[in-house]
Amino acid sequence: KIKGLRDSQLRLHGLPVRQDFTLQKRRGAGARRELGLIPDRKTVLIVGGGDGVGKLGAIVQAIGERLGESAQPMQMVVVCGRNQRLQRQLRDQEWPSSLHVQVEGFVSRMSEFMAAADCIVTKAGPGTIAEASICGLPVMLSGHLPGQETGNVKHVLANGFGAYSRNPRIIAKTVAAWLDDPQLLETLSANARAAARPGATLQIVRDVVGLLFQNEEDSVLEAQRRGSVLPVLRGDCRKDSGSMLCNPDVVAV
Repeated sequence: KIKGLRDSQLRLHGLPVRQDFTLQKRRGAGARRELGLIPDRKTVLIVGGGDGVGKLGAIVQAIGERLGESAQPMQMVVVCGRNQRLQRQLRDQEWPSSLHVQVEGFVSRMSEFMAAADCIVTKAGPGTIAEASICGLPVMLSGHLPGQETGNVKHVLANGFGAYSRNPRIIAKTVAAWLDDPQLLETLSANARAAARPGATLQIVRDVVGLLFQNEEDSVLEAQRRGSVLPVLRGDCRKDSGSMLCNPDVVAV
């Protein structure tokens, strides 16, 4: 609006994510079994981005110590990204006997790990937050980039599906409290799902195609003729709420 755009020129759909986050075949114990984890244990997923940098090591240590003191056996999955040094260090470490720890490097099955987890610890990257929200994961934010990620922290806190701290001990205390309180965990999970935008990708595609071809039928027919635009528009996309945009003066965001 600051740049002079009108409301009719804007569409807010959310962040596009891969389809495997919205179409998970297994959740909970089934997903844990598929990944070689202990099926019946509460599980926290800790990720440090593609490079596994920051306070990831200190956070893992603090959470490991705290969960090791819990009355019930727990499970921790750590994704170190490309940080091979930290990966080796954590794999060689001795953990409490009641805590099962699985350490991963760079993974391509993040949707499956999220499906297996009860909560996630991550920095405030928009992609991970959007994916976790779709999966119904409570989010413990461990840091953010000032400016570009500040709004992400506010989004999680305002919608009631997570917490924020840069202190590893506070992070560990918060996560342990979630895992020890099934009702709180369920409330946070429900809030995460309520804040999710699982249809964002298809909605964006629908709007862009509508802008290109003026109306719904022309867009599908033209896409089929050219063989270059998503045929999925014939299926689930049509069932989604809302109609195809036909106004070429609209900007899809």
